[in-house]
Amino acid sequence: MKKTIAFVLVFLASLWMASPSGAVFNERDLSQTLKVLRYELRKVHSEMESQQSGFEARDDVQHKKLVRLIQECNELSLMLYSQKQDFTFDLTYALQQVTDQYHEFNEDRLPYDNIIAFFDVEIARYGRLINALKVLPPELESYPDSLGTHILDSLALSLGEAESMESERDGRAVPNLLGLLEKQKKESHGVFVLDSLSCIDRDSCLFYAEGLLDMYTDLRAHMVEDNEYYETTDRRLREAYEYAQERYRLVQKKIFIDGQQNYLTLLRNLPQSVRQAASDFEDKYSNSFLVDVRSEWRGPRVLAFSLSMLAFLCVSILLSYLILHILKKRVARLRSESFRRREFTIHLLVSVLLFSVTLVILRAFVPSSHFIRMASGILLQFSVLMATILASILSRAEMKQVNHSLRIYVPVLLMGLLVITFRIIFIPNSVINLIYSPLLAVFAVWQYHSVRKFGKLVNKTDRSFATMSLVITAVTLVVALVGYSLLGLQVYIWWIFQLTVLQIIYACKDFLRKYRMTVVEKKIGAYKEKYPSYRSKDKGAFVQVTWLYDMFDMALIPLFVVMSVPVCVYLASKVFDLTEVCMNAFTHNFFNYDYLHLSMSKIFIILDLFFVFRYICYLLRSFYKVYMMHKAIRMSGTGFVRENELNVTLPNNIIGILVWGAYVIVIISLLNIPTDKVSVIVAGLAAGLGFALKDILNNFFYGVQLMSGRLRVGDTVECDGIRGTVDSINYQTTQILGVDGSLIAFPNSTLFSKTFKNLTRSDSYECVSLQVGVAYGTDVEYARRVILEALAPLLEDDRFGRSMIKESYGIQVLLTGFGDSSVDLTVRQYVLVEYRASYVAKANELIYNALTVKGIEIPFPQVDVNFKNTLKTGNAAPGVSSSGMVNPENTVSGNKDEK
Repeated sequence: MKKTIAFVLVFLASLWMASPSGAVFNERDLSQTLKVLRYELRKVHSEMESQQSGFEARDDVQHKKLVRLIQECNELSLMLYSQKQDFTFDLTYALQQVTDQYHEFNEDRLPYDNIIAFFDVEIARYGRLINALKVLPPELESYPDSLGTHILDSLALSLGEAESMESERDGRAVPNLLGLLEKQKKESHGVFVLDSLSCIDRDSCLFYAEGLLDMYTDLRAHMVEDNEYYETTDRRLREAYEYAQERYRLVQKKIFIDGQQNYLTLLRNLPQSVRQAASDFEDKYSNSFLVDVRSEWRGPRVLAFSLSMLAFLCVSILLSYLILHILKKRVARLRSESFRRREFTIHLLVSVLLFSVTLVILRAFVPSSHFIRMASGILLQFSVLMATILASILSRAEMKQVNHSLRIYVPVLLMGLLVITFRIIFIPNSVINLIYSPLLAVFAVWQYHSVRKFGKLVNKTDRSFATMSLVITAVTLVVALVGYSLLGLQVYIWWIFQLTVLQIIYACKDFLRKYRMTVVEKKIGAYKEKYPSYRSKDKGAFVQVTWLYDMFDMALIPLFVVMSVPVCVYLASKVFDLTEVCMNAFTHNFFNYDYLHLSMSKIFIILDLFFVFRYICYLLRSFYKVYMMHKAIRMSGTGFVRENELNVTLPNNIIGILVWGAYVIVIISLLNIPTDKVSVIVAGLAAGLGFALKDILNNFFYGVQLMSGRLRVGDTVECDGIRGTVDSINYQTTQILGVDGSLIAFPNSTLFSKTFKNLTRSDSYECVSLQVGVAYGTDVEYARRVILEALAPLLEDDRFGRSMIKESYGIQVLLTGFGDSSVDLTVRQYVLVEYRASYVAKANELIYNALTVKGIEIPFPQVDVNFKNTLKTGNAAPGVSSSGMVNPENTVSGNKDEK
């Protein structure tokens, strides 16, 4: 059918290339128009004549294909209507064949309808052209018989030469014609008629136009004849397809809803179940009742195919051993310890690949056997899956883990091979119900033993996959025990496909991790060297060199993970010829409520679009931030810029609103939700929500104002006695990271109703005053010099090149008062806000050590309390005993500024 489509496309292209020819536009006069039209029609006529034989040959081939298609349709109908409902695999195979043939037929037929419509237009066009030429005065019933081939051969010459040439070649026909035209012209004095040369042009155009009309009419007749065959085939295929859809619904109900006998009931009637399975097995594979006929779907052919596949597998293993043995002698690297530990897995991988090549060759050289093509195709799929898993193990696992990783996958792979075998030989339902559950139980125990024994010896990824395989096996066992064996087969094959895809995805992630470490990190290092002043912990800070890695990490890999589920379900259903059921399940709207319709396909598309839009939002925000950073660096005199100097909060929110707004619009369009309904709902809720959400709306608008520049992420602020750094600004709250590490959320309206200090909004410096007391009698100037020398080491630059202390102010030591026990000095300086706490601690320590070393006394308050015993004996004062001695426990001593 693909060759048929190719022929149709070539045919349409040829007609399309020819159809623009024969068109004329406004020329100088009618004579010139006829002359141009004559050349154009001759060109089209010549091309059509050269292609006519090819069209006829292709039409004969196409006709034979149509006859063969009708035969296949009849064969499929017989196969479909003869299937028993208890042989599910046989039935689904027949249903799938009919469904595929119907879809392929409809896809192949559409171009022929277009061709017939094209011919109708061309035939009508040339018919009107012929009529238009005939009615030109003098009118003609038909073009003259005297216009022969010798005249048509002279059309390429000039009109004057043509006239003389016609006179020399035919002394009678053309002069008579010309004389007749001249006579008509004289008789129609005062009325427009064509001159003699224009009449020759007109007659030539008529000759070519009628020839083209006959060609198109003949081609259309052939196409109409083929279309009749198509109508007959379409009617039969449609009947078979409708019947197949009805049977598909019954199969779907049987597999997913009704199920079969649960295993407990089967065990209660075990003798009867065994007899039924034996009877169905003999009915399926016995060939005794076929005397003179050998079916390729019966026992001997199936057994021969199985033995040949086993032989091919043995040959592949032997060839793999020989290839590796020869390579080990020639390549020194293959004799290393690393290869020796991986040798068995590599040997198995090469064997599987050679077996896959054998299957491809078999399918190429045995195209006529439907059973061999079907069976080899399924085996080829499983071989590719197994090769992919082995390659993933070799690429991800460490040298000492490879063989252990292989062992934990052996049970699930062998069980998958058994399930594939069930499908290839079309095993009856009764046999599946009898043996599938015990097989699952055995392999579940084997899988559990493998996970327990080798789980700790493999990496985390393989251990997780093995555990998931154990869980799937257990779930499938439960499903089969309760009577859904066919569903259990589907689940297990789905997991084989899903496991393979996950292995590919995690192998890609491992490759991305290595790419990040070897390539991306080097680019990030070069970027840091180019912009040494910019130090940001934000993920998008280096988006110019990481955008490709981020695209795979943030968008493509999550998208592949999500899409792998429906794709693997479809591939598993294809193995059992249930793709029609699968597509119906994915496209069916399981939730229908007024204007909201949900299906599994829409949900998966929405999830995939989420990752795409998330990456787009991240990319736009990151590039905008990098652009602003470069702009700030160019504008700064020092070439240094801090992250909180970039006010990107509001632009980031605008980008988020636009991107996620577009995502919502796409979802609304995908779900076919009418926008007028959304508008009505929004309008109805607007008034009520306006009153109910007044505070929320206030915070929203205040948040927009804060984002516009009043606050920036990274600013240090004080509000309500709380000091901290702005961590984030959203539409409801501003989050501040306190100096004690706590995260405080202020409603945006609070920052407008209360006074707060933005300590970094101006120049990022804050005035810090340190109080120092020296003893009376100390030389203040000497103490000042000691303090300034002690603080000199703190006059340094931070990592952005800014001075820790504001250079224009410096450090000042001022005498600010006289205390009770000390002369009060104040060390005043402007310090960078973010370093205030560390600076105060260091400065106090340096001042204390310097004053101590220089012998400058730092007095501390002390109080001397003197008691006079003026009370009589027996009336001792508090703190004094009756003997006049002071009680130490009641002696007053404190820190008061008194002498």
